[in-house]
Amino acid sequence: MKPWNRLLLPVVLAFALPGVLLGQPHSDPGVGTWVLNVAKSSFKPGPAPQSETRTYEATPDGIRLTVQQVGGNGTAITETSTYKLDGKPYALTGNPNIDALEITRVDARETRSNEMRNGKVIGHLTRIVSKDGKSLTITVTIRTVSGQTEHAVRVYDRQ
Repeated sequence: MKPWNRLLLPVVLAFALPGVLLGQPHSDPGVGTWVLNVAKSSFKPGPAPQSETRTYEATPDGIRLTVQQVGGNGTAITETSTYKLDGKPYALTGNPNIDALEITRVDARETRSNEMRNGKVIGHLTRIVSKDGKSLTITVTIRTVSGQTEHAVRVYDRQ
């Protein structure tokens, strides 16, 4: 290898590698498994769920979200969606109030979502990962199928 090639290779890698890594779906700090901390969360009008686990997985098609919840009444539901952070609508299954999400990135730790039903925005969600990456806070307000407004601040711990 010529001497100038030995010098050029580290320079090229120093500039190219971060761009490649940052462009990957796993650069989302929300990727992982999160368990609802009911004691730190609030639900209006309530009741709070008995339990909830959110899993975000990086896939070639975007981020796959799986939410497993046991509601306050003991009913278990599973919600799923695969989405990109491009503000386009992506289907959500398993939630009687929401059938699509439009998600955009605000900054490295925050995303915002329009919650949709039948093509109309019925609520908004903000997801923020803490600076230390150990907690996730989701603030959501939606209008349910029955016309009731629900507001929740959900705090999750990383598993």
